[in-house]
Amino acid sequence: MDSVTLIDKLQVCTKGTFHPIYLQWLKQGSKAIISKQALISFLVGPYCGEAFCDVLPMDACHILLSRPWLFENHVIHNGHANTYAFKFKGCSLTLAYLPPPKRLKIK
Repeated sequence: MDSVTLIDKLQVCTKGTFHPIYLQWLKQGSKAIISKQALISFLVGPYCGEAFCDVLPMDACHILLSRPWLFENHVIHNGHANTYAFKFKGCSLTLAYLPPPKRLKIK
């Protein structure tokens, strides 16, 4: 289920953007048009927060935390380890990339 379908299914309130934005790298084989935004509450481990998100179809994931969220939370990105570190309620947290599960090869 892509994020547009999820937003519709959960009946999350959205608002229009000033100018549509066109992206091509988030959904394989098509151009994504961003014309809505929504305030989304989410949990990652012990972290609970919210982010104002663009709503668009993505194959990669349901939520992509971008520059505004990284800036507001003083996130430090370690490009080599592909981790994101920040403080939440006085505790140090590190978000790490989870690779997709390995597919079993059936012979």
